[in-house]
Amino acid sequence: PVRGKRMEEMQDMLGLLPFPERTPLKVRITGTLDRGDYRVEKLVFESLPKIYVTANLYLPARQEGPLPAVVYVCGHAYSPFGSKAKYQRHGISLAKNGYVAIILDPIQIAETFALHHGVASQEMYEWYSRGYTPAGPEVWNAMRAIDYLETRPEVDPTRIGMTGRSGGAAMTWFTACVDPRVKVAIPVMGISTYAANVREDTQRHHCDCMFTINSYRHGMLHQGALIAPRPLLMVHGAKDQLFPVAGYEEFEQKIGDLYESYGHRDYFKNIVVDTGHQDSDFLREEAIRWFDTYLKDSPGRELDMVYEDEPALNLAVFPDGPPEDAQNFRLHETFIPTPAFQTFASEVEWEKHRQELIELLRSKVFGAFPLAQDLPEIHRGPDTEGYFEEITFESEPGVQIRALLHEPAEGEGRLPALLYVASDGEDLHSIQQMFHQVRHPDNVIRLVVYPRGIDEIGWNRAFWKGTQRNAMHVGQTVDSLRLWDVLQSAEVLRSFERTDPDRVTVLGIGVSGILGLYAAILDDGIHPVMLIKPPFSHVEGPLFLNSLRYLDLPEAAALVAPRPLIFYGRLPAAFEPVRDVYNQLGQPQRPYISMDIEAVVQGRYDHNFSSGR
Repeated sequence: PVRGKRMEEMQDMLGLLPFPERTPLKVRITGTLDRGDYRVEKLVFESLPKIYVTANLYLPARQEGPLPAVVYVCGHAYSPFGSKAKYQRHGISLAKNGYVAIILDPIQIAETFALHHGVASQEMYEWYSRGYTPAGPEVWNAMRAIDYLETRPEVDPTRIGMTGRSGGAAMTWFTACVDPRVKVAIPVMGISTYAANVREDTQRHHCDCMFTINSYRHGMLHQGALIAPRPLLMVHGAKDQLFPVAGYEEFEQKIGDLYESYGHRDYFKNIVVDTGHQDSDFLREEAIRWFDTYLKDSPGRELDMVYEDEPALNLAVFPDGPPEDAQNFRLHETFIPTPAFQTFASEVEWEKHRQELIELLRSKVFGAFPLAQDLPEIHRGPDTEGYFEEITFESEPGVQIRALLHEPAEGEGRLPALLYVASDGEDLHSIQQMFHQVRHPDNVIRLVVYPRGIDEIGWNRAFWKGTQRNAMHVGQTVDSLRLWDVLQSAEVLRSFERTDPDRVTVLGIGVSGILGLYAAILDDGIHPVMLIKPPFSHVEGPLFLNSLRYLDLPEAAALVAPRPLIFYGRLPAAFEPVRDVYNQLGQPQRPYISMDIEAVVQGRYDHNFSSGR
């Protein structure tokens, strides 16, 4: 049961739960090279409709009966005709030694282009909200390649192995985790532990394809356990900065012990060479010897490792250019679609849908939140220009959050409260201007919170980006960490003796306002919610892992219904469907439009009054 659960989680984190439909491969062989003791077929298949995978299939010239086959997945070696041209030595060596081998182009370095580096270098941070990693289509392409190999009469479908270096190591790793047809796996220079990676900040060296969207907080040890007890050979370079030594040494010890518990310690091995992140003739031979042991049952035989590279153009599947209808370049948008905002026939159906969505958010988007948290200890500081008092508290151990508190000097009984979520660059003067609408008497408690990394001068871009990528390893994003800070701020605000806990308004500008919205989604005690200039989609932010797999911002806004929702100044067109939900719930006047924050906090949403200014 645990293995099945972990495998399902791995599929999910690759964007492959459920697996896509196995549509027709539409295989085409566009040319063949005969090189005497082996031949090469230049082929293309569609792993999904209009998603073209270019590959070279290496076949021994002579064979008796079906042969074992190897899927070779390439690293980031550039050729204008695909990475397969740079790794052809592996296909040649495998074919000359009695294997059928298919070398797949990765989606970015292929004959038709798709992205690998959206987060790493192309400012496409919404990949995290989409739950998208290029490892997903890479693994699917490898699985469809296995589908194809199973149709070839030259191949014994019960003896299929997989290997690759660097990015190819990661794809070997991930594919073997979710596809038991991979009987032997050899990831070369691509495995460590996520804990070691975060400690060494190796994300700065890596492409996005090296990672799942780690919303279930797996370690590579979990992934290794999914491969065990199938034969697993790992290779590392002692001078490789991409994969820390401490990480792969811990992996070797613990996974080695696991194989021992299966009674097959010999099925697992880690080779460490005294090099950096590079391939070698020695490693190419060691890989074939491992396949010989576990796919051919012929260890120790003499191998033919001589090869001569083919000119890259000769290996091109589309020497005159790929098909014009190729949709590979849109994979990051289409691989995991966002559901449409749904309407329902009854209030009961909407409420059921709402509860299901909130549970998905809690488990699949914010599952890394602490299970419980004591009320933070509050440290009070000096008054700031006689209006705000600075306070600090820990939203989680070691994370100090700064906030500005205003409590009216006079007033009886419990008072309404306003939680304002600050944005980068908002200084004391700008915030005071925001609250300048206050009419006398002053009878509202105000708390301005600066979530982590937000201040008058916030985190610089490089630090934010590095933190974003490392946070993903532990099932978070910078924005989900900030959301937790907002939730804890609401607890702090309600803890004050004079706060009416049933009248806590949350407000913010832009993305900060959406942090307030999600705080209200997760905390029924927060209402009303007020949004100023909100983004229209999670594509613009905030970035939460997987959020776009379940809903976008308009539907998120509807989840607070029937509680009051207020848009400052205007209701953006993207949020018009929210009105339908409120109508169905018997609140046709909501969401409201207001230009008076003070009135909203006091529970007035009409415009039939004087502002007092």
